[in-house]
Amino acid sequence: MTARETDGVSEIIELMRVKAVRRLPIVDAQGGLVGIITADDIVDLLAEEMTALAKMVSREPRPEAKLRT
Repeated sequence: MTARETDGVSEIIELMRVKAVRRLPIVDAQGGLVGIITADDIVDLLAEEMTALAKMVSREPRPEAKLRT
């Protein structure tokens, strides 16, 4: 079982979940190995994304506050 390098994160997560694996080889269009993704890699990526989102939200002006003044 492998994932393609063009697969999205959500597709890879679903494949790992269905197959109950924590590591998945990633192959190119010719079937050559380009890497291995792990569940920990995905957790790290999602943590970084959530941190970036939290920073964006905390810096965003609150439209409700402007409407109340």
